[in-house]
Amino acid sequence: MRTAHRLPLRIGKFSRNQNEFLFLLSTPKVAQTNPKCVVKSDIVCDRQPSCIKFALIDSAQEQAKVKEIRFNSDNLNTLELLQLCNRHVSSLAPVEEITNKVLTKAEKQKLGGGAGAGKKVTKKK
Repeated sequence: MRTAHRLPLRIGKFSRNQNEFLFLLSTPKVAQTNPKCVVKSDIVCDRQPSCIKFALIDSAQEQAKVKEIRFNSDNLNTLELLQLCNRHVSSLAPVEEITNKVLTKAEKQKLGGGAGAGKKVTKKK
C-alpha cells in the first residue's frame, strides 16, 4: 500500500473474491502502511468486468514509467489478486531507512555497557 495514493475498485454485485480482497486491504495493519491512501469501492450491476486500479505515488511512477496499474479481476481468486499485487505493486515500494537499531543484551555486554560487565565483589567475613 505504500506505493499507491488512490485505490479505486469496481466490483461486480456478486464477486466474492474482490470483496475479500477489499476487506484484506482495509484492515488496520495494512492501512497503517500508508494512511494517505484512499480506498474507494464502486459496486456495479451493469455487467462490466471487475477492475482494480492502483494509482501510484510519484517515485513509483518514475520507477515503473506508468501512472497506474490495473487488474481485470473477474476470473481471479483472492490469493491470485494478492500475489499480483505483491509482484507488481509492492515491488515498487520505496526502501525504508532504519533509523534506530535495537541492541540485544548480548550485544550490549560485548560493548561493555550491559549488566554484569563489572567485577564481582566478594564479602569479607
